[in-house]
Amino acid sequence: MPTYFANYLLAGSLGLVSIVIPMLLARREISQAYLMLALFLVFTSLANALPLFIQAVPGIELYSLAIVIPSYICQPICLWFYVKALCSPTLWHIKQNRYSHFVLPALALIYALVLISTPSEYLTALMQETAQPLSQTTELLAMFTFAFMVIWIMQSAIYIYLIIKRLLAYRRELKQLFASNDKREMGWLFFIISAISVAWLLAFCALLLSFSGEANNALTNTLLLAYFALLWLMSFWGLRQKPGFSERYLQQEDLDAIASLTSLEEAPAKYHRSGLDEARCEKIAEKVEQAMKTKSLYLKPELSLKHLAAEVAEKPNYVSQALNQKLNSSFFDYVNGYRIEYSKQLISEKKLPIIEVAFAAGFNAKSSFYKAFKMKTGQTPKQFAASAPAIGRK
Repeated sequence: MPTYFANYLLAGSLGLVSIVIPMLLARREISQAYLMLALFLVFTSLANALPLFIQAVPGIELYSLAIVIPSYICQPICLWFYVKALCSPTLWHIKQNRYSHFVLPALALIYALVLISTPSEYLTALMQETAQPLSQTTELLAMFTFAFMVIWIMQSAIYIYLIIKRLLAYRRELKQLFASNDKREMGWLFFIISAISVAWLLAFCALLLSFSGEANNALTNTLLLAYFALLWLMSFWGLRQKPGFSERYLQQEDLDAIASLTSLEEAPAKYHRSGLDEARCEKIAEKVEQAMKTKSLYLKPELSLKHLAAEVAEKPNYVSQALNQKLNSSFFDYVNGYRIEYSKQLISEKKLPIIEVAFAAGFNAKSSFYKAFKMKTGQTPKQFAASAPAIGRK
């Protein structure tokens, strides 16, 4: 792949982020998730567009490691903060995080300052392949540089694990608290995180080859192309994606409900100290069933666990416990079960178009209706309509 093609990719990446970053920064007052994404794009661009900067200003080549190392160290941390901010049930702020997250960036910055202040002859020996023995200073710099490379890939693996774990927990929280989650499940982020993991692994290999004097142009250009695609996707979806709990941030009683939610197979331990005995749990389940049937609460698109708890005059975490233990369902699945049954009735009557059935049954998007219907019945609404006998008509 010719060098000019790589330069086009780098220039395209810089042009993209130069447009997107101001747009993200303009939204930082809405949520600091946008600030974290902007920082992630900045550090990613710095690390990958460095060859273009070197062509423009050749003198900075000696100090390229002082730019690359802090940039790579900061990328996974910014990505972690971005996901945390998107998935936070309350308005997220960076001050809520432990200072331990900033130790590695601080060390990387200190090492960058050391590199900048190091005499140029040592940096030249470090950056260029030579058969001559290295000085003690150069060997020490090489050792620290390699150590930071290893630390970065290990740190990245840890943050990727934390990100995936948080995204999975976030999806469970949505299903336990809300009946409609259209455009909030962030399925695109799972794809992006998987792609970034592969890109970081390739970047680590490219850095190792470059450090050993055996740079692979094909690998480098493939990496540049992958990063350009990732930057484009992150920019596109990042501008579209609101924080998951935006416009419905939780209060303390809702946070208590979240704290009590784990997987169904851990139900006995989950509610061991909840203060809710079996008899009262059964009573709450009966109250929930009666409220859903007599008041048709499932027809409300914005129905939430908090609203249902208010209808039956119980705490949200107690209602959640009753749903999971006595009705064997999450809040999301429970409400959508009623919606699907009602939509089946409407479809069988053959009076409304499918799209109107979806909204009449309480869904707020056609896509979520089709997905829930297919999961519940094994058929699409159109397939069910074609096979269902007409009722309610003469």
